[in-house]
Amino acid sequence: MRVENDHCDVIGVPAAPTQLDDLSSAILQQRGVARVALPGDVVAWAAGRHQTLRRMLSDQRFNKDWRQWRALQDGEIPEDHPLIGMCKVDNMATAHGADHRRLRGLLSSSFAPSRIALLAPRIEQRVDQLLAEMAQRGGSADLMCEFAVPLPTNVIAELFGLPDEQREEIVALTYSLASTSATAAEVRQTRQRIPEFFRRLIALKRRRLGDDLASALIVARDNGELVSDTELIDMLFMVLSAGFVTVAGVIGNGMLALLTHPQQLHLVRSGQVPWSQAIEEILRWGSSAANLPFRYATQDVEIDGCIVRRGDAVLMALHAANRDEKAFGPGADRFDVTRLHNPHLSFGEGPHSCLGAALARLELGCAFPALFGRLEDLALSIAAEDVVYMPSYVIRCPQSLPVTFRPSMPQRVRHSPRIH
Repeated sequence: MRVENDHCDVIGVPAAPTQLDDLSSAILQQRGVARVALPGDVVAWAAGRHQTLRRMLSDQRFNKDWRQWRALQDGEIPEDHPLIGMCKVDNMATAHGADHRRLRGLLSSSFAPSRIALLAPRIEQRVDQLLAEMAQRGGSADLMCEFAVPLPTNVIAELFGLPDEQREEIVALTYSLASTSATAAEVRQTRQRIPEFFRRLIALKRRRLGDDLASALIVARDNGELVSDTELIDMLFMVLSAGFVTVAGVIGNGMLALLTHPQQLHLVRSGQVPWSQAIEEILRWGSSAANLPFRYATQDVEIDGCIVRRGDAVLMALHAANRDEKAFGPGADRFDVTRLHNPHLSFGEGPHSCLGAALARLELGCAFPALFGRLEDLALSIAAEDVVYMPSYVIRCPQSLPVTFRPSMPQRVRHSPRIH
């Protein structure tokens, strides 16, 4: 049955939601797609039903090329809107078809699961170092700034070839770009600083190219495999930022879930549930990629009665899809490490599925067992409802996660990663 779009409910999305559960519940009440009003008078669709989103991720009638976005082309979206920095870029995440295959091909061998598995000893070493530093500082810490962010940042920075002294700046720029509550002035400043940062980095790397991702992409630009300096800069930023921001969020969200569900934590610590299985539930429940912009309709498409017009933007509501009862059963809204059927979409699906999924699983498989093996009596030092989240409806991530603990005897806790 076809219906007019004015019969589809419009859901307002706050710029900086304190919790995304209410938004996801509202999206899931719709049949397939929901009409959403994003901050700054941006009207779009949200695909939150698991089946609908899963199909859309492989549907050629929707692609990620921002040039398809009718509202942007018509001048309805100002250049200083917070979404522009995430959408109006030329990298693997926004490319389509042959261009996407070309760009993904430049990175695919570096992120092959067999190659990523070789990084386990180095990641374990990083985990040990961070936990030792936390223990030396005493029995309290902020897990976000002392562990969750530094671990994936240092891992991807080493693969990337980013000097130590530049890591803090790129972390700040990434979180600034991901903030959907940023002012117009802040958006303009961030969009100016990011290319400046990478121009300096490119100049530095050209003096001594190495065996790292940044050097490989610079060589690809020199060889014509990257077609412009803009494409080079956008690819460099995508690899570096995506390499840490999502994993940091999952570590934070996962720690919060485990610390507030002690019975679930006991099942894992006692060995009744393997860490690999628990981590898949953490990825479902605590995915930091909450509502990713955008897929664009290349033609009119009817979805469960609502007509998505050519040029319309569709928000990928992963947080909602991962809580869809039709996919996960009546307990979809519960954190349950015993869950065996877990087809979460936290790494996407189809041609744009996450290239770094194996690396993320390896990092998580090193991090969680070590945190609970090395830090005894680990507990939140504030109430769970007082945890402050990043001001974004795109990324779900605690800004701070203060904890108390008692350091145990130094020993390496081996991970149990699931590598695909």
